[in-house]
Amino acid sequence: MLKPDRLCAFTDGVVAIAITLLVLGLEVPSVHKVPPQELQAYLIDSFHPFVGFISSFVLIGTYWLQHYAIFHFVTHANRVFVALNGLFLLCITFIPFPTGLLAAYRHDELATIFYACTNIACSLSLLSLWMYAAHRHRLIDSEVAPDVIRSITRRIAITPAISLAAIAMSFVNITAGRAIFLAIPIVYLSHRAADAGWMVANNSHIAPELSDPEENPRAPS
Repeated sequence: MLKPDRLCAFTDGVVAIAITLLVLGLEVPSVHKVPPQELQAYLIDSFHPFVGFISSFVLIGTYWLQHYAIFHFVTHANRVFVALNGLFLLCITFIPFPTGLLAAYRHDELATIFYACTNIACSLSLLSLWMYAAHRHRLIDSEVAPDVIRSITRRIAITPAISLAAIAMSFVNITAGRAIFLAIPIVYLSHRAADAGWMVANNSHIAPELSDPEENPRAPS
């Protein structure tokens, strides 16, 4: 079995790079290309790329939080788990490309569909990572409650449904379709069972000697 610490640290670095790459879609013009008198019009025209940057930043951050929660419960890893984690990183690092398409083709439904499919791939890869680890407590602590496992599963699995709703809405109203993606972080914050399980797991990791009143004067009697 492998320790998950280095895998988690590697993932953090890759996700940080993916988020950084998003800003490359925001082009700063030269004074010769956009004179001062045209700067206001340029900033107005850059509104959609800026919104796309913010949206993808929030979504990648949400996927990272879900990944972080998964690794909080993971006690060890194996080669299959490492491969599934690599698949998740492959999807995450791809997000800047469809983000740029959204900015360039702001009135095209295909750009929204492609962006939604990328988010579906991210969520499904993350879901496969969690389900593999949680199946019969394969890679997670045996004390993790079933309701916590179900809560995390639902929280990840709802993302493809939201993305499909965004695809459907884009044929009616593209702006509304793209706004639906912001429901993903809202849904993430709505499942409290996983957070409660997180706190229980934190308490269970306290060393026994620190909870002994005779050996730890600060422990309540």
